[in-house]
Amino acid sequence: MIILPAERLEDAQGHFAQSGYAVTEATTPRGGGLRETQAQLCAALRLPEPASTNLDAMADALRDLRELWDGRDVALLWREAGALAARDGRAWWILSEILDDAEALAVVALGPARDTDQP
Repeated sequence: MIILPAERLEDAQGHFAQSGYAVTEATTPRGGGLRETQAQLCAALRLPEPASTNLDAMADALRDLRELWDGRDVALLWREAGALAARDGRAWWILSEILDDAEALAVVALGPARDTDQP
């Protein structure tokens, strides 16, 4: 997993697209925990049910990721990833471990956007 500030989103999008990856994005839901975030990640990755509600099914479905994306490796750009880590470190760890184990997947965890109005 690569951890970047939110301001580097476009750099990450361009890099992975240029490198031949299928690029998809998910966002940690505001106030969401493990299951809500899992559902967002699974939807972005096109994983079949019951992957969005079952961690074992999510891990199993990730083994077939290339098949789901026409033979391509996938780059997942995970916006507001740090929000889950701050709220529920255990949930962050569980999802991160599952995603890190996927062979055809590169994950970029993006932090919160900086407030550009602040001095």
